[in-house]
Amino acid sequence: MRITFLLPFIFLTGGIKAPLEYANHLCELGHQVIVIYPRRSPYLRWDPKMQGAVKRITTIWRREMRYWVWRLLGQPELRWMKLMVPLIRVPALSANHIPSSDVVVAVDWTTARWLGDCDPSKGRQFYLIQHYETWSGPSDRVDATWQLPMGKIVVSSWLKDLAEKKFGQEVLGPLIPGVDSRCFYNDHKIYHIPRRVGMLYHDLAWKGVADGLRAFRIARQKHPDIQLVMYGAEHPETDLPDYVEFHFKLLGARLRKVYCSCDIWLCPSWMEGAGMPSMEAMACKCALVTTDVGAVRDYAVPEETALISPPRDPEALARNLIRLLDDEEELQRISLAGYKNIREFTWERSTRQLERYLRGER
Repeated sequence: MRITFLLPFIFLTGGIKAPLEYANHLCELGHQVIVIYPRRSPYLRWDPKMQGAVKRITTIWRREMRYWVWRLLGQPELRWMKLMVPLIRVPALSANHIPSSDVVVAVDWTTARWLGDCDPSKGRQFYLIQHYETWSGPSDRVDATWQLPMGKIVVSSWLKDLAEKKFGQEVLGPLIPGVDSRCFYNDHKIYHIPRRVGMLYHDLAWKGVADGLRAFRIARQKHPDIQLVMYGAEHPETDLPDYVEFHFKLLGARLRKVYCSCDIWLCPSWMEGAGMPSMEAMACKCALVTTDVGAVRDYAVPEETALISPPRDPEALARNLIRLLDDEEELQRISLAGYKNIREFTWERSTRQLERYLRGER
């Protein structure tokens, strides 16, 4: 098949990484795949942090200059991942910039709107729904994309339920993201003394970083020597506590090393589409303590492969964290059971599932 993926930008996020993984793996299966993204991210229009015209223009200018510097230096546009398929930058999100293919896949609400304006002759249309993205755009416009007449593929069971109950849509999936076992593994697991707790840093409120920090502070009252390790694709906008070990833009082996240095992975999110960092951490034998969000119920079994608590309840999150800090046998049980279970979730399996959907099969 000739397959085109439509991306809103190429910066490092889970919602961009997953489609690029699929592009690579579909290419390995013999398909002709290309990836298209616009010169200016459509999210600049909606990002509440970009309300000021000066800040918006400055951000666009910086990204444009960065692009041309990379081009002049002969460096790849996509610097955080090796892409095996053509990456094409187009002037704007308009139908005339989409080549004819057998299949065209939108990966978010902005590209779904773009694809919805295209003539069906461009190829069979699919919408890979990776989140309920009202946090990134006007709710009426986001909701409208769920009603577009195209095939819809969701990445978790909660999104499937939302599609059916809120929007009355029949969807495919869940298509659970995979974990690259060649990158994320831990052949020599060490349980550290003092314990090391890992957590993702993100400036979006719904990622629950404030709740995670509160849960850690509660646990620290009983276990004052525990260590907190964080990484993020952005530098923190506010000061983190002095005891936080922060890593910026970790990729590949460096990210695996940080996962492997942690005993527990803490996910305090209020909501997620799927939740790939937790899966990667489990593959590195971290015991998962998480809120009940995203695809957690699809890839984890409560009390067996992860400890799960309600979102926006840092006290409950802290209780599960303390439970593993108090009991090394329980810590190791959750760690190893989670690792064994998450090994079943591979990009190869997910790509085969996606391939069936794109062929029109169930």
